Amino acid sequence: MRIALLGAGSIGTIMGALLCQSGQDVVLVDNFAEHVNRLNQCGAQIKGKMECTIPVQAILPEEMEGCYDLIISLAKQTVLRLSLQNALPHMHADTIVLTLQNGIPEDISREFVSEDMIMGGGVEFGATWLEPGVSELTTEPQTLGITFGPLSGRITEDTKRVQHALSGLHHAHVVENILGLRYSKLTDNSTFSAMSTALGCCWGEILDSYAAMTCIAHLGREAAMIIEKTGVLPEKIFGFQPLVEHLGFSSQMEMDNVIYNYWAPLYTPFRRCKASMLQDIEKGKQCEIDYINGKFVALGKQYNVATPYMESAVRIITMLQNKELSLSDAWNNLNAFPMPVWA
Repeated sequence: MRIALLGAGSIGTIMGALLCQSGQDVVLVDNFAEHVNRLNQCGAQIKGKMECTIPVQAILPEEMEGCYDLIISLAKQTVLRLSLQNALPHMHADTIVLTLQNGIPEDISREFVSEDMIMGGGVEFGATWLEPGVSELTTEPQTLGITFGPLSGRITEDTKRVQHALSGLHHAHVVENILGLRYSKLTDNSTFSAMSTALGCCWGEILDSYAAMTCIAHLGREAAMIIEKTGVLPEKIFGFQPLVEHLGFSSQMEMDNVIYNYWAPLYTPFRRCKASMLQDIEKGKQCEIDYINGKFVALGKQYNVATPYMESAVRIITMLQNKELSLSDAWNNLNAFPMPVWA
């Protein structure tokens, strides 16, 4: 397959490099010229949990030529529509679009290609952008994979072809329930990624703070209650499945059990992760908060589920993005979350 990977940021650089290394015909497409130049001149440098340099081909969006059989989209939702619009002339009737960004981006993908040609998935590893051409893998190499599936819910030969194209990753699991996968990933992003951004820290600092983990527990409970109302069964990703039976609680003792026996064991391997939303704010870019916690706030209103913690995350992160709050003392934002008073 002829593959174009749109959005070679921290995640995209590592994924694109691994696909190139496996022999796939893939080009990394990014609008940051210095990054593109460094990738072509020096290869993709991966540091952290993996140390290697892999030759890749990278281009600017306007340098795309011909048509691609597979478009892997990792562009932020804030620019997804523009990214797909630019790629549209390079799609043929059977081009598959695989969306791997946060939120539920398939709604936008439908504007450009038919539902039968759309696949979506969630990335299961963490990465931090260090400098042009260089990404840090912040999770163990065995996490280097994705879970994905067709929007139609039907596993076809195209699905198997895409899975084969992704075989350079540690794993590429296929599911039929793509919306269930999306809700699981959205919960993941709305908890640890949101708190990492709101507090300006890596996930390890959250895990070490009871107050921060209290917020995680409440964010997760809100998400699980909303998902249950939708009637969608969330898929399991890296062992995480946001069901009310896993994330629900009605007392401090039950909350502590959820924190120490569910959240902490699952997320300890990701201690070095830094949220992509935080990385965006650090670079002065718009982040995806409206598509992540903001999505749950909207769903909460639709299904009549209160979302005070989701709303607090949206408010704090939006203020950080708009420079109304400073990242230098972001840990103090913990005081802006509602804290429970137990009877």
